[in-house]
Amino acid sequence: MVSPRHLRFTCRHINSKAMVPKPSKFHSSHQQLNIPTTSSLQKQINLLRGWPSPHLLPPSHLLSASTSLLTSPPPDDEPPSSKFSFNIPALQYGADPGYEPLRHSLAAWLTQNYTAHETYPSHGFPTLTTAEQICITGGASQNLANILQGFTDPAYTRAVWAVSPCYFLAVPIFEDAGFAVGNGKLKGVREDEEGVDLEELERGILEVEGSKEWPGKPVYKTPGPHRKCYKHIIYLVATSANPSGITTSLARRHALVQLARKYDALIISDDVYDFLQWPVLPSSSPSSSSSSPSKTTLSLPTPLPRLSDIDISLGPSLHDLSLSAHYTRSSPSDIPNGDGDQNQEMQPLFPTRTISSLHFGHAVSNGSFSKLLSPGLRTGWTHSTPAFAHGLSQTGSTRSGGSPSQFCAALIHELIHSGALDKHLTDIVRPGLQKRHMLMMDAIKRELVGPLGVKVIEDNRTGAERKKKEGEVYGGYFLWLELPDRMGFTAKEVAERALEEERLVVSPGENAEVSGEGVDVKETGGIRFPRHLRVCFSWEEEEDLVEGVERLGRVLRRMMEEAAKEGGKVKKVGGEGLKAFK
Repeated sequence: MVSPRHLRFTCRHINSKAMVPKPSKFHSSHQQLNIPTTSSLQKQINLLRGWPSPHLLPPSHLLSASTSLLTSPPPDDEPPSSKFSFNIPALQYGADPGYEPLRHSLAAWLTQNYTAHETYPSHGFPTLTTAEQICITGGASQNLANILQGFTDPAYTRAVWAVSPCYFLAVPIFEDAGFAVGNGKLKGVREDEEGVDLEELERGILEVEGSKEWPGKPVYKTPGPHRKCYKHIIYLVATSANPSGITTSLARRHALVQLARKYDALIISDDVYDFLQWPVLPSSSPSSSSSSPSKTTLSLPTPLPRLSDIDISLGPSLHDLSLSAHYTRSSPSDIPNGDGDQNQEMQPLFPTRTISSLHFGHAVSNGSFSKLLSPGLRTGWTHSTPAFAHGLSQTGSTRSGGSPSQFCAALIHELIHSGALDKHLTDIVRPGLQKRHMLMMDAIKRELVGPLGVKVIEDNRTGAERKKKEGEVYGGYFLWLELPDRMGFTAKEVAERALEEERLVVSPGENAEVSGEGVDVKETGGIRFPRHLRVCFSWEEEEDLVEGVERLGRVLRRMMEEAAKEGGKVKKVGGEGLKAFK
């Protein structure tokens, strides 16, 4: 049965004729929740769902790639398999690190798209993405679980530090791995104007380190020379964060990597929106009246270096070198010599291990094709040091049959190799999101910002990048709305009223809090977001994005009028169905 904490995120579809189902029937964060409403004639608008619109999906490209795979062998196929008229490797079990042609084509594509510029420290060097740094995964969420399986130990790893507001479905993944708010192993760390607050993070790390005596090695796991257990995990979405939208500045990225290298921490960055950034369209843009997306003619922003790029550019850390010394140190041989004495010649413990093969690094980029192509492909990748990529590929569930999503990986290789991926992103995805963002922002400014004082960021770059004399830039799927202090009610109350009165689904800020089932955030000193709402512009039809914001404006105005008449109090609504917001 799904926990109440997980259930609170299941508010997706509403059917006014149905009764509320029992919680035991819920098994997915995207399953339907039926809640009776008083506005049964209105169409439901869901601004919570973080899915790509069907308009943004590439069925024709996938059909073409599938036809190619299923009607002809790869060019380098050799007998006897060449007698088959389809790509045999695509339909077989795969290699542990993933479909090799995709690892190579993806590495070249990533190198092309992450332009280095002069962004590395003087003692570092720019990096080119290589196939050895890539491990193909079953998507960002599945891979987050695999990283925790292979590179953490619940007794030895001090804590997971999740940048808050946090992607809400990451929390159950940490809990499954033994890191929860309730046991003190999952902790939120707030964002400031450039990304994760490093002063708060370092204070927290030092406090945890000094709170008790920690074991000197993993207790429950024996990672061996192919993997290691980190003392700390730092989790964030560095570019176009979900939900805040903030893109961590370049300066903050450098400083965060240095902090991770200092305390033997692993940074896991969900880099799922790096290629979904665009120049913000003015409201008078001609495309605003078009019914279909048009190709973006303005120059696209270049993604900042990944945290993994910065870490790799610095070479092995002291922790990497210490681990290398541990596994390659010499020990006396146990073979007796001719005189009956033990042979004291020093032998390496692992003769085949080298510093390079033990350089696991301190940052991993967790990528996904879900937002670029289709969530149904369930395929992603990691970028890291070669040693980390190899260690990740040795996860038990991966080795049982090889890398997940073998056929989908072969499809994606076809799309990259043929240029279809670039064409889809350039012609459909980025222009479509760019227009949707513009339509929603126009409505928010008109309905919420000007008349009601709601706050929203218009440019999600931070630090020095925002100060450049360029147009505004945005990216991702979400906008993070902040209600003004003068509104004496909470975002959760707004979400409940919007659902009850306007058939509008929005996500209250408490969904993005780092918390756990049965744990009171106030008691744990957690970071709270009682005045924030997250709205998504990727899923609903364009006209419904505007209508949804208008409905939200109506709800806020009614609640403000009530509060003014009733001394700050507003009408409570809900009933059993609205417990999903708790």
